[in-house]
Amino acid sequence: MQTSSVVDWMSTPPILVRPTTPLAEAERIMQHWHVRRLPVVEHGRLIGIVSWGDLRAAQPSAATTLSVYESRALLEQATIAACMTRDPITIAPDAAVLAAAQLMRDHKIGGLPVVVDGRVVGIITESDLFRLLIADASGAEHAEHHQAVLVCWHCGTLSRRQSFETLGPDDMCWRCHYHLHRCENCRYFDRIACLLDRPDRQSAVPGQHCQSFALLSTRAVSHDI
Repeated sequence: MQTSSVVDWMSTPPILVRPTTPLAEAERIMQHWHVRRLPVVEHGRLIGIVSWGDLRAAQPSAATTLSVYESRALLEQATIAACMTRDPITIAPDAAVLAAAQLMRDHKIGGLPVVVDGRVVGIITESDLFRLLIADASGAEHAEHHQAVLVCWHCGTLSRRQSFETLGPDDMCWRCHYHLHRCENCRYFDRIACLLDRPDRQSAVPGQHCQSFALLSTRAVSHDI
């Protein structure tokens, strides 16, 4: 753990919400992605973080006289801004994982947004620390092969929570800002060409896409953050 960096174990790209996101929508996002924390951004800058516990605390008491439908309507109207933690503790991607663990312990929190120049590029949580401990104890990286991780072909940066199925034509590497997937037919226009592996082609083939700037990795990715 002493030699590991946050960038090696954080989950990226982060799943973000806005302060105007309804609580019910935030709850659906957490359930869909199996996460327990969501960084809150406004105009591209981190302003807070909301946890599953925050959402639970914001719900009407079990002793309420409201019906289930009325309680749900309140959650649809209330927004993240009402219950998020503002100005959360953050960490840089090149910081040591040990420093992240110490921050979590000292502030009694379960996760840290990973920030570069005010922009959230990932999140590291207790679950990531557990994975690292297991990897250290077993002497090998604890891989869950059914969980895909993409690697930027250009700079080698890991991108968790993405797959070739969800990767869009405008998705970029958070570190070097290269497009992870750009066709038709890739970046032939700036001399980094795929042209569907046909060097004799002079023009793109419409509707066909390659995977030139993304690779699958067997590295583990944590879904329970």
